Amino acid sequence: MIGIIVVTHGNIGLEMVQAAKRIIPDALHLAAVSVTPDLSPSSIRKQVEKAIHQVPHEDGTLILTDMFGGTPSNACTSLLYENKVEMISGVNLPMLIKLASMKTDFPPFEKVAHFLKQYGRRNIVVASDVLEGDISSYE
Repeated sequence: MIGIIVVTHGNIGLEMVQAAKRIIPDALHLAAVSVTPDLSPSSIRKQVEKAIHQVPHEDGTLILTDMFGGTPSNACTSLLYENKVEMISGVNLPMLIKLASMKTDFPPFEKVAHFLKQYGRRNIVVASDVLEGDISSYE
């Protein structure tokens, strides 16, 4: 199982994890770390490390952040060089739900981040295009 840690500004990630767990109640491999202005990068990193150890992660850990270059992702980049940790920025709820539902049927860890990046992009749609029958942007 891949551990999933959502690290975002404020409670965005916490709310996304709670929403995903309402949809997939047995998603015990999800955790969130909320980054507030009073936290130092080292304290954020410690919270992320603690979260990693609290979720099942025998196949690796994906850290999902809200924005590359922001404090959450900057605090987590040093974790990338540790055992099977990857980070994806630009987290959205479809990505999180897909990951939450992938308990055993996921690609090899080395390919999961790229798969998820494509999946997240495919789930960004212009509603009027879809409603007008152009499903090419929703495939």
